[in-house]
Amino acid sequence: MLPPKKKKLVLGFILILVVGLVIWTVKGLNQDDGELKLYGSIDMRTVDLAFEESGRVQEILVKEGASVKVGDVLAKLDDTRYKIARDRAQAQVQVADSQLTLLLAGSRLEEIEAGRARLRAATANRVLSEKICAREKQMGSASSQQARDQACYAAAANRASEDEAQKALDLLLAGTRIEEIEVARATLNEAKVALSDAERALKNCVLKAPSDAVVRSRLKEPGDMVGASAPVFELALMQPLWARVYIDESHLGQIAMGQSVEVTVDSFPNERFSATVGFISSVAEFTPKTVQTEALRTHLVYEVRLTVDDPQHLLRLGMPVTAKLIHTK
Repeated sequence: MLPPKKKKLVLGFILILVVGLVIWTVKGLNQDDGELKLYGSIDMRTVDLAFEESGRVQEILVKEGASVKVGDVLAKLDDTRYKIARDRAQAQVQVADSQLTLLLAGSRLEEIEAGRARLRAATANRVLSEKICAREKQMGSASSQQARDQACYAAAANRASEDEAQKALDLLLAGTRIEEIEVARATLNEAKVALSDAERALKNCVLKAPSDAVVRSRLKEPGDMVGASAPVFELALMQPLWARVYIDESHLGQIAMGQSVEVTVDSFPNERFSATVGFISSVAEFTPKTVQTEALRTHLVYEVRLTVDDPQHLLRLGMPVTAKLIHTK
């Protein structure tokens, strides 16, 4: 039988061992073998998809809930008036191009010869009318004043016609002015810009998916009139797939950009989804209501965005997730 003093020492030593064992066990359970669990959900990112032009909806090619790939045609407008506008713009380009070509070619040889012939005729008329005027003046009283005036006025008119014919020939020989060519070129460029805009408007009568997505809402039906920018679909973007989780300040030092994460969901308990830390917020916020863990419910936390790899497309937007950071320090 141990003395009372030694018995107290043994009991004290056993008590210390028990307390240490309890503390070690609780600490081990909290650390969970170095795994830190974060809670959140698959991020909901949506796009309101609309035509850039106005018109009547001709076709709606997808239904709500459909998965679409980038570039898939989702809807079409009646493009009749846009085709007419495109054809008109093409005709205007052809006219402007022909006008510029005509100016650059200059005067044809036949036009120059015709101008010279008109000048010779005007010269002959001028010479004849001047001789008649001089003869009438020489006749004196044998000719009336009216006859003299008519002959001399005809000579003056023929001199003006000869001068006009000479200037017209000079223009034909000089060719097209540089300023006229520049105006024709500017007109052609303007017509080409109008054609590009008409082709753009015609192309925008087809509505395509901007990214891999799921059709959440179909807001219009064939026959509806829509204005430019009026939403036709609401799309939920699937690439990249993000999970938004939250971490408290005491564990913030255990996470880093690019860190590998394992994500699980209740719907597929046996599946493990690989993920990578892509964003860590620098501003604290109150824990969102969607995070229902008791330990985090009233704490200030930091948002963490994970890029999740889901090759089998099992995850759905808004689905609650649990993320594990393995071997944290």
